[in-house]
Amino acid sequence: MTQSRTFTLSYSVVYVTSTTYKVDLTYTQTNSHQFTAWLLKNGTALAVEHGKTNDTGLVAASDVQSYFGEFASVSGFVQEQSVYSNLFHSNGNSTVTISGQTFTVTNYVINTQPETIQLCNGETDTLTAYNLSEGTPSGSNFELPTYASVTGSATMNGTRTPFSFTVQITAFTVA
Repeated sequence: MTQSRTFTLSYSVVYVTSTTYKVDLTYTQTNSHQFTAWLLKNGTALAVEHGKTNDTGLVAASDVQSYFGEFASVSGFVQEQSVYSNLFHSNGNSTVTISGQTFTVTNYVINTQPETIQLCNGETDTLTAYNLSEGTPSGSNFELPTYASVTGSATMNGTRTPFSFTVQITAFTVA
């Protein structure tokens, strides 16, 4: 069974202090939902406000995972790529223009198809297609994953489940 969703996520940094980010998020699928998150620079969620609710602690951390999850899924594959660097290689560089800013990205692919990744918990991910592009926009020191397309299957609790997703950054602001 294949599921498909089309949605837009917009993030805007409201302010930055020496320790904290305040970030507004708008999630639009059928309806639009707005959230505000206060995050420490080490990634700890202090609070998430949505509607008339202000969550803190573990609930705020869960909110951040839920609301920022699509971006986090790409970041997870970037992290997986760095951990299993012997399974991926650069397929060259290209340039992208996002929000009027042109910069170079490095494009990565898997070495062989399929590529099986043995996870720490003994389970496996099998990648049948993998394309990731990431680069550093001017004025930033953050390597931004601009595009990811991943197809494969994962084993969880002994059950193999297929997955396929594509995430593309279409706008950003360096703050």
